[in-house]
Amino acid sequence: MLEELIADSTGAGARVWADLGCAQGGLVSRLQVGRNLLVVADLPEAFRKNRTQWHIPDAALEARFWRRPVDCFLCWELLNYMRPDELGELSRNFARRASSRSKVHALIEYSGTSMCDAPGRYRLDVNGQLRAAKTAIDSVGTPRYTPKALEKSMPELQVERTMLLNNGMQEFVFSLR
Repeated sequence: MLEELIADSTGAGARVWADLGCAQGGLVSRLQVGRNLLVVADLPEAFRKNRTQWHIPDAALEARFWRRPVDCFLCWELLNYMRPDELGELSRNFARRASSRSKVHALIEYSGTSMCDAPGRYRLDVNGQLRAAKTAIDSVGTPRYTPKALEKSMPELQVERTMLLNNGMQEFVFSLR
């Protein structure tokens, strides 16, 4: 589904992307086709540094980065590391920064009972395949959020599509309510 979102970015209009993960060349090169602006918040680094508002993109970037409405937020696996109240804060932040056509992409732990104790880093390879580079050694239990639980915690968003992946994760695309 991420590949479909990226393919949609090659249309006539300019699109703004907010990557909540770390900067990675595969995504940058993919978004060079078409008129795209990419903003990278690097919330995994804020998580590792134990910042209080690590889950809020506004806390990671200056206001000048949010001058234009965002068309797509890339959350990678970050939602797995947030409590329901943090998910709600994030959802409100998205609603303030989003364009009317905005989408949110996320990966949720579905079948596993444990995950790395810190968000991993993801990259797109030349074939558009998503590759994970786990950076943590320790593990923690997974929240295993269901679509209903995510919608309850993030009332500004609604699940548009989901897909179970072979690696035990569930891919989500949300839209604004």
